[in-house]
Amino acid sequence: MALTHRQRRFIQEYLRSETATEAALRAGYASSSAHAMASRLLDDPEILAAIEQGQQKRLDRVGVDADYLLKRLHEEVEADLADLYEEETGSLLPVHEWPEVWRRGLVAGVETEELFDGRGEDRKQIGVARKVKLSDRVRRLEAIGRHVSVAAFRDTLEVKGLDGLADRLARLSRAQALDVPATDAPQDKPVSPAPEPVPKTKVAPKPEQAPAPSPAVSADWEAPRLPAPYQPILQYPDRQGFADTDYDNAEDGFLSVRRNT
Repeated sequence: MALTHRQRRFIQEYLRSETATEAALRAGYASSSAHAMASRLLDDPEILAAIEQGQQKRLDRVGVDADYLLKRLHEEVEADLADLYEEETGSLLPVHEWPEVWRRGLVAGVETEELFDGRGEDRKQIGVARKVKLSDRVRRLEAIGRHVSVAAFRDTLEVKGLDGLADRLARLSRAQALDVPATDAPQDKPVSPAPEPVPKTKVAPKPEQAPAPSPAVSADWEAPRLPAPYQPILQYPDRQGFADTDYDNAEDGFLSVRRNT
């Protein structure tokens, strides 16, 4: 099936930006559906084949392949840091005198700082300090190690027991062909008869006990007497505002009190 004009435009834009959503927008798809359309286009085998073909043509034009990358990584890993310094004085060489391998990416940056001495009119430059920031060589070694032909850092998974499993499966298939139970095959255990139910023993009911007799009442027993009901004491007119309380009738004479009414 031939690709449409918009699909071919999507392939061209994807080869430029390597971003599917941006490529869909530049190809003319609506912004509301660009993300979903880009995902759908990348699932199309014909579009994927066209993208891979375009990437390969681009690599052929610039001459970049796996051999080129491995060769350059090897040069960068083997580069000598002493090549950046003057052999006799030990001072840092100018950048234009550095070997090409260092100027192509091994040095991440150079900071230059002028050094002065004195103040005012007596201030003069006495030197220049340069700080060289190197890139990470360990990542280059890891990139070489991940190469298919090197595989030094490839993640390996050790699986044990597959040989024994294959042998057991082979013995099981042979035993099934001969209708003989295999050694490693699980055997069905014979079904044992269910145990006979044990008859339940009947427990005789306990005889009912007669209630305990109430204690006998003695002849001199008297019922408890209730206290006399409370009778309020009214004010006497001849006591000048005082009234007698119940304590006035006490026998000891010390509990006689008066209550002011």
